[in-house]
Amino acid sequence: MEKDDLSLCVLDNARKAARAVSRHYDRLARRSGITAAQFSVLSAIARTDRRTTGELADRLSMERTTLVRNVALLERKGLVRSSVSGEARGKCHRLTERGAALLEEAMPLWRQAQNDVREHLGSEEFIKTINALKRLSQI
Repeated sequence: MEKDDLSLCVLDNARKAARAVSRHYDRLARRSGITAAQFSVLSAIARTDRRTTGELADRLSMERTTLVRNVALLERKGLVRSSVSGEARGKCHRLTERGAALLEEAMPLWRQAQNDVREHLGSEEFIKTINALKRLSQI
């Protein structure tokens, strides 16, 4: 295999990009007292109120055990409330008032991170990148 072939490794490049983007979003999210991963979980819960752990894990493309740890931390912070589903399908999650307020506070920081990435790539490349990432997530 030629050296240049390795520079085109999708896995390696996707991981490098994911780490760089995560660091950038984390720097901004921390101003609200949460991580970028916690922001993602909070926003998913807000968009899909009363979803079970399994449904949220699927929506976030996250391992269920990882999501359980994240939700437990958010519960300890008083940002999420979990309850047993009446349909016995597992726990359902919803934001507390405090969680909704924190998410509202963090939204401008998320928008700033989004705008930073858009400016870095340019608007056209930004949309192409989002579309490519969506396609890759279906592999």
